[in-house]
Amino acid sequence: MEDRNKPYLSIIIPAYNEGGRKGEELKQNLAEIGAHLKEKSVDYEVIVVNDGSKDNTAEAVQTLSYLVTKLEIIDRKENRGKWYSVREGLMKANGKFRLFTDADGATSIVNIENFWREMESGEDVIIGSRDLKESNIKKHQPRWKETLGDAGNIFIQFMMGLPGIRDTQCGFKILSEKATLDIIPEMQVDRWGGDFEMLMLAKKMNYNIVEIPVVWVDAGQSLVGISGYFNTLKDLFQVKWRMITRKYKYKK
Repeated sequence: MEDRNKPYLSIIIPAYNEGGRKGEELKQNLAEIGAHLKEKSVDYEVIVVNDGSKDNTAEAVQTLSYLVTKLEIIDRKENRGKWYSVREGLMKANGKFRLFTDADGATSIVNIENFWREMESGEDVIIGSRDLKESNIKKHQPRWKETLGDAGNIFIQFMMGLPGIRDTQCGFKILSEKATLDIIPEMQVDRWGGDFEMLMLAKKMNYNIVEIPVVWVDAGQSLVGISGYFNTLKDLFQVKWRMITRKYKYKK
């Protein structure tokens, strides 16, 4: 019997040093979430995971709780990485569907309008994509980032066995409760490479992956510099090695 106390949607937001001036982006993101889901009459919860921030992120988030119906903060003192935080939030969540998105709101909650039909039809893995023909990039990243990203995604498709997945790295993805409980415990990436590890595991477990076009705006505050790309590449080879040596214990 379905638990009626469970929200339909959980929204997980990893946060690192989102206090001060950067906190305005998170505030706007939470305000949009609250307003849009109130309009849709959706039962939801928001979980912000503070990844050992060095500023007042946890306190700043707490002052924003009025913007959404239900806000929970996981205030971890140790910095463990974006994907450690995403995994922590996904497993803490109670929703029938679980969306993880970035604090800066580069992919607004309004994009979920294109996801509802897939959720209602029973899809388990639904991901936003900036690279589909119907996608709309309102503000682009610097050219060097886009070039590296495009080349990297082709390489990721080849290495992870994800042909046709145009954008593995967009920070707007939804998993069903079942997919969460199947996939997330098998993940091992803590920092930048979790997106493709998650999608690889979903594919290996025979989950269908649905890619949805999004409207995306570069917030210009990204913490990912050139070192982040090298670290993602390192994660990619580590995931590939775990695949080759059969370190993942998944069932098809």
